[in-house]
Amino acid sequence: MLKVGIIGIGAMGTQHFLRLMNKITGATVTAVSDVNEARAKEVIAPYAGVRFIADPIALINDKDVDAIVIVSADKTHEEFCLEALRLKKFVFCEKPLSASAAGAKKVVDAEIAGGKRLIQLGFNRRFDPAYQELKELVASGKLGEPLMAHCAHCNANYPEAFDDVVAVTGTAIHEIDTMSWLIGDYFTKAQVIFPKCSKHSKNKDLHDPQIVLLTTSSGMVINCEIWVNCQYAYDIRCEVLCEDGTATLPRHARVEVCTANSKSCGMTSDGLGFFAESYDAEFQEWVNACNNDTYCAAAASAWDGYCAAVTTDSCLKSQKSGAIEAVPLTDRPDFYKG
Repeated sequence: MLKVGIIGIGAMGTQHFLRLMNKITGATVTAVSDVNEARAKEVIAPYAGVRFIADPIALINDKDVDAIVIVSADKTHEEFCLEALRLKKFVFCEKPLSASAAGAKKVVDAEIAGGKRLIQLGFNRRFDPAYQELKELVASGKLGEPLMAHCAHCNANYPEAFDDVVAVTGTAIHEIDTMSWLIGDYFTKAQVIFPKCSKHSKNKDLHDPQIVLLTTSSGMVINCEIWVNCQYAYDIRCEVLCEDGTATLPRHARVEVCTANSKSCGMTSDGLGFFAESYDAEFQEWVNACNNDTYCAAAASAWDGYCAAVTTDSCLKSQKSGAIEAVPLTDRPDFYKG
């Protein structure tokens, strides 16, 4: 039985805690840490044997913790990953791997130096059945070479503190990793364009919506719509245009209602619930891999986290310059192949 310690028991951290305790086989949570001690203790209260450890570094070092789940503030991920690597403990880290590409490279270098892949990044769409089907179709070549793609990541209502940086590192990063994985290529150029700003943007430092334009090493162009206060729902879309046809990701099925000369289909504002199936699948695969002392080949690696960080750094640079910025990525090292 894998003994897991969780750092960060906010909304997502709580969901992961409940998932590991109630849905995932082969694991149990033995300790949690969070800056909000009262809330964390409230979450774990119904579960005997789960301890609260105030210091996250102490949690990582605890002898009753085999593996770490990191769901804390973005700026802490690098430090906690490095400490877990030092102790050769498995890690499930929510994005981003680090707040900067330089920090992510430190984590990658430390993992390679340790000689063993221990980190899985929480890019859960790789485990979503619809995205998996779309990737398989594109990779099959049945539609010819992919030429361009459109995708969208819209949230109904983000907190006031969210700014242009978070629009990229907290939202666009999902599309960045997903599209790189889906088409099997990395990015060489990035540009962020600010359309007319919505009246619902709550922060003077947030341009909402934004368009992120990405170019791959093969010349494919991807445009991503990022809109964190769209008001209407949580809305995820993706379409790949190929030489001999197109492939479009369907919206998740909802009940269709016909009444009073109108037809409607429900949507949701719950992003965690929207991808619940993929979260369950990625955690089960992570636990299975840890218990087998290996890594999940289907999951995002530390290298994928580094690639996402390099790309988001270029996007942030473009937000300020308005120009097309280079994305200084290279081919995947042999350590991260297979």
